[in-house]
Amino acid sequence: MKKIGLISTYKLLAQSLAEVIKNYPDLEFEPCLLINPRQVILDAEIQGIVAIIDMDWSAGEEPKTVWYLCEMLRKKIPYGKLLLLVPQNNPSLQDMAMRIMKNKNADDYVFFDVSLDYLLAKLLAL
Repeated sequence: MKKIGLISTYKLLAQSLAEVIKNYPDLEFEPCLLINPRQVILDAEIQGIVAIIDMDWSAGEEPKTVWYLCEMLRKKIPYGKLLLLVPQNNPSLQDMAMRIMKNKNADDYVFFDVSLDYLLAKLLAL
């Protein structure tokens, strides 16, 4: 069973994704909600192998907060996979996602408006 950490301050988003993932038992994913991104680093070893990081949660934060989170997660779980969930209407976060990936602190990204099938295919590919 592959654990999927859903890192977002948007409870509706995280809970909805978790419920959808549970409805696909053949995928053998176990969702874990991580609603407090500041706590994620401490919980990383426990929570699993794949993290979906909602980049939009950092809207009121320092711009480098998501960058730092990805860096720390990569150090804490070097064999884990990180998938960035990027808002399609925010060019600065899109640019940051590309830089995070270029520095090998995330494995891939998807936009918020992707289909559920596409997101699940990405998770399977990681």
